[in-house]
Amino acid sequence: MISIFDYTDFRKYLSDYYENRKKDEPRFSYRLLSFQSGINAGNFVKMLKGERNLSLAAAIKIASALKINKRERDYFLAMLQFGQAKKHEDKKCHFEEMMTFKESTVRILDSSHYIFYDKWYYTAVREALAFFPLTDDNFNLLGKCITPNISDKQVTQAVRLLIELNLAEKDPAGRYIRTNALLSTGAGIRSLTLNNFIIHSMKLAADAINAGCKETNLSSVTFSISEKDFNDIQEEIRQFRRKIMELAKNSAAPDRVYQFNMQLFPLTERYIQEES
Repeated sequence: MISIFDYTDFRKYLSDYYENRKKDEPRFSYRLLSFQSGINAGNFVKMLKGERNLSLAAAIKIASALKINKRERDYFLAMLQFGQAKKHEDKKCHFEEMMTFKESTVRILDSSHYIFYDKWYYTAVREALAFFPLTDDNFNLLGKCITPNISDKQVTQAVRLLIELNLAEKDPAGRYIRTNALLSTGAGIRSLTLNNFIIHSMKLAADAINAGCKETNLSSVTFSISEKDFNDIQEEIRQFRRKIMELAKNSAAPDRVYQFNMQLFPLTERYIQEES
């Protein structure tokens, strides 16, 4: 039997619930589930495909039809609001509500990444381990090496988290080292973790400009393109990012941590030209 606490996507949960129950009850169908929930079968299928949203009232009816307990129902409703929230702060709020469920904090695969990307200096400390000889005696020196400076308490907090998440370890000589050269976020909670991290990263970029840092490469361009061009650019960005990651992976003697940001977002609504 599947556990609802293994999911962060309510549509994926409902689809897997259906497939799992269908194996045990061959006559079970979307039509039956929608009938038991008091929801139009066509709208139910569209909701599963992401073509329609689900209201809280309808979600409560579905939860009743699934015969899940109150704790599972409350998690389901939080997961629904997380999945349908438009604003980043709303998504963050609903995800944090999901994290209050003891089962989910262990089983949501990307909950650890949420913690890791919540503070910008966690990644900075981890990458600094590639060249900085960090031991228990020089946390304050690493803090002064990072820009902007962080306290030895923050370094301690970062190292403790890295050890807990198996992203760093202490070698026999007592030096902290990375366990893997590169990290990539999973798909389950990717939008939230990256949004948190990117918000911090953009502030760091602004701080670098204000500080007059010379070793930066900042640029911006505004353009008008079609949806097809947009998709092509997305693919170019993905390929370029992979190339950057390979260069970083194969760096023979790293001596500094850099932050590389890419943002591509619309400045207008899409204009649909009327046919004459």
